[in-house]
Amino acid sequence: MDETLLSIGELAAASGLSPKALRLYADSGLLVPRRVDPFTGYRSYGRDQVERARLIAALRGLGMGLARIGVLCDLESGAAAAELRSWWRQEEADALSRAAAVTALAHDLGELPSEGIMTTSTTTPRTASALHQGHVRTAQQDAVLVREQPGSRTLLAVADGFGSAEALAPQILSTLATALERELAADPSAAPLAALESAWTEIEALVPADGDSGSTLTAAVVDGEKLHLAHLGDTRAVLVRGEQVEHVTQDHTRLRSLVEAGRLSPEEVAAHPDRAVLNRALAAGAPTAPDLLVRRLEPDDLVLVATDGLHAVVDPAELAGALTKGAEDLDALAGSLVNLALAAGGPDNIGLALAQV
Repeated sequence: MDETLLSIGELAAASGLSPKALRLYADSGLLVPRRVDPFTGYRSYGRDQVERARLIAALRGLGMGLARIGVLCDLESGAAAAELRSWWRQEEADALSRAAAVTALAHDLGELPSEGIMTTSTTTPRTASALHQGHVRTAQQDAVLVREQPGSRTLLAVADGFGSAEALAPQILSTLATALERELAADPSAAPLAALESAWTEIEALVPADGDSGSTLTAAVVDGEKLHLAHLGDTRAVLVRGEQVEHVTQDHTRLRSLVEAGRLSPEEVAAHPDRAVLNRALAAGAPTAPDLLVRRLEPDDLVLVATDGLHAVVDPAELAGALTKGAEDLDALAGSLVNLALAAGGPDNIGLALAQV
């Protein structure tokens, strides 16, 4: 091969992109190989195309469409910057328009789902939890909490701290559980979702005013035939019903949101340098309001809340297999899930809680 050219693998390594993403950009005309071997189909790129590849990835990470990226990449620097600012002004205008429409529709639907008849049950779900530091981390910044609440409800919560405040995650969970218990005790007929939202304001006060410290949080209240969730960040809640596994929550990362909106492909995200960057968390300068979700529960449903030390490390098919094979012993299942993460390298802290109705 000509020494001035790079293979697709070398370009992938130099740019931080996956070969799949590079093929996508080649097929769309954004990053055309300098040479394609007529016999093997091997693609070769110029070394000067590394910066273009990085620019394309950065623009895709912002959510810009392929056609407009093609225009921007062919402009000189000043014009390219103006093109980027013009695109963003329209994005901001579009967001304001959607915000107004969402506000109006939410008013029509009701700010919170109607609770109807109370579904509290005197039967307490079986629960289990596990917490492990992992093989790599030098400190434990995950926290897990399982606590009974007024009205035969059960709270499951996990928090994943980051930055220098190592005690933040357990402090957040303790504050949430106490505030939630107070809300539900004051009004036993109160909707758990509304109580979670009220309790959330107390944990927002714990967020450091500045610095790099923060936490994610997923809290689930099992209340008879309903599951109530407050969620922020990339901890997750999973609902297992027979052979079906539903990932109820969505990770609050910038790139995941773009995938959900159909503006970025999973192949592009796989090796993108910003794939794990949060855009919502309990942290200074970030939006701290949670997603509030409700799901209906059926007998034998299994609920899992977990930090990314589990779900981001274990192969999704392997994790689903472990969750759907049955859970006669929840403690054993919790231990087996930790072992799966450790067997996959255990690069992060691991925290999880389980409940079966």
